[in-house]
Formats: sequence, structure tokens, C-alpha cells
Amino acid sequence: MEITLNNQTITITENEVLETLLKTNGLLSKKGIAVAVNSAVVPKSNWSSHKLLPNDNVMVITATAGG
Repeated sequence: MEITLNNQTITITENEVLETLLKTNGLLSKKGIAVAVNSAVVPKSNWSSHKLLPNDNVMVITATAGG
């Protein structure tokens, strides 16, 4: 199925959870990230249980110091 990750359309497996998506794309190990799915922030405690659906829009934002 297809979803959008940071404005790029990608293909993932059905029933994939957010944590797996982040790990597969090298984002899980980054510090200071926030994740929103369809403009709703998903708390880190829910990443392992949040199932992605076709056409979901996932946005990963990384905090930077010195803003």
C-alpha cells in the first residue's frame, strides 16, 4: 500500500505500524523527533501500536538547537 512520508510517496506492507516505518527509514534512532499522521501528533508511546492505513500522510519533524 502507498503512504506519504515527508512529502514522498512510498510503498509499505499492509498492517505496518509507525515504529516499523521509522526504523526502516532510519528515523527511529534519531533524537528529538516528533511524528504526525494526517496532521495529528502520535505520541512516542503509541508508535509501536499505531497501524498505518492506505494514503496516510506521515510527517517526521526533527528538533534542532539554536533555532
